[in-house]
Amino acid sequence: MKKKSASKIISVILVISLVLVPIFSLSANAAENETVRDCPQIDIHGFMASHILKDKNDPSKGYVFEYSADDILSMLKKALPAMLPDFVLNNWEGVSNKLIPIFEVFFDGMILNPDGTANGNSGLEFTYPPRESITDSSKLAFCYDWRLDPIDSAAKLNDYINYVLECSGADKVTLTCHSLGGIITTSYIKLYGDKKIKSVVYDTTAVYGETYTGELLSGNLTLNADAIEYYLRFAFEGNEFELFLNGLISILNDIGILDAVCAMGNDLIEKLSPYVLPKLIVPMFAGLPTIWAMVPDEFLDDSLNYVFGTVYENDEVDRSGLIEKIENYNNLIRADKTQTLQKLNEDVNLYVISRYGYSSIPVGPSYMTLTDSTIDTKRSSFGATTADYLSVLTDEQLADFDPTYVSPDKMVYAGTCLFPDQTWFVKNYPHAESSGIADMMASLLYYDGQADINTFAEYPQFLKYNRNENSVSPLTAADVEATVEYTFFERMLNFISDFASKILAFIQVIADMVTGITSAV
Repeated sequence: MKKKSASKIISVILVISLVLVPIFSLSANAAENETVRDCPQIDIHGFMASHILKDKNDPSKGYVFEYSADDILSMLKKALPAMLPDFVLNNWEGVSNKLIPIFEVFFDGMILNPDGTANGNSGLEFTYPPRESITDSSKLAFCYDWRLDPIDSAAKLNDYINYVLECSGADKVTLTCHSLGGIITTSYIKLYGDKKIKSVVYDTTAVYGETYTGELLSGNLTLNADAIEYYLRFAFEGNEFELFLNGLISILNDIGILDAVCAMGNDLIEKLSPYVLPKLIVPMFAGLPTIWAMVPDEFLDDSLNYVFGTVYENDEVDRSGLIEKIENYNNLIRADKTQTLQKLNEDVNLYVISRYGYSSIPVGPSYMTLTDSTIDTKRSSFGATTADYLSVLTDEQLADFDPTYVSPDKMVYAGTCLFPDQTWFVKNYPHAESSGIADMMASLLYYDGQADINTFAEYPQFLKYNRNENSVSPLTAADVEATVEYTFFERMLNFISDFASKILAFIQVIADMVTGITSAV
């Protein structure tokens, strides 16, 4: 693979850092069912959801990857003056030597030992709840070290479930898993069985991987102006100045500014990559066993060859322990994941919730994939057929598909899912959290038997997320609005109009203040 392709990995860090810093005919009485919890519920959260101490013996050192905006600015103030002379002289090795220590501090704890084990004395901060506090109606969380081997985390989940059952006196638990938590849950089920589970909800999970992670570890990445514009629509969503900021970004893209920025960024990345790639970027991501579990099957061979055969081709560090963990997961869990889920469906009440409405993280050629801003909808739904972002299913597809499973906006077809009648879709619900569907998940988990997409009047197969109420409601044809791609002139008018309204609102605030002061005097 060409060095240029390899160099694009660094762009992932730059882009992600910028983003991080700045689901018909229904039962008449189903909606009236009251959720009765008859066994404990355990939530298995996703990547970076648990607090990982940099030093378990010294909590004052803080947590892995937790920094304020002031911390980041302070790091940049130290780094930029030191790098400037080398930058002017095109001494890219010198720039890298000054840049790497800054990033090592920023990502302290993310970079594991070469064998994929925790570095130093870093580790999880998780204390089991007191025995007397756990009842058959408790809602609990399972915390795990999201950096480490999913198989080890599955063993810890098994211990936790046994503890909860012992304390509560219940025979079974219900499980919800989100994102990486789906991988931990599936690993637990494959290794320890499902006899202790009543119901499980897979909420937007990475069991079948994430396309951008596969592109990341195979070096198949690129910065693209359209990708950045589309993703920033998600980043600014809900912001007071959303329309203004989106208009500004669209205009910058229309006149070529974003293209120029991407070109400059890729050129800089190209020059830094020979030094930063093997020392920082690849160890930080490819050194985490959990990241490998999120690589889709079709990317796996290319990713292994790229990381261990290209980036580390001449590296003498012993990484056999990490490779063993990757292969162990592939053989024990990955190879049988579909069969594990099918057997689970035979034994317990199984539900899948997926989300859609956003483009992918803007670092690879698949940025037009329909996602929840992180995980591909086709993957988190266990096989849905989806249109690209800003598109709808083709007329040929719609002619072949069962209309029962077509979303009202014609962007998703659920008929190809592994469990089409037990899979729900929520439009415009970003990936990060799940409180907006907590009531829905409880209704599913504690339903008497296996519910499906026709069981609850308030929860048909296709739903929309209501941001102001932090809730979901049925998505109907009346809700569907055609995606509008404005011309440059229209964007400019919208931008000016919104900007003018903000100025007028500001002037009104000042006038009200002056009036108030005058009245007081």
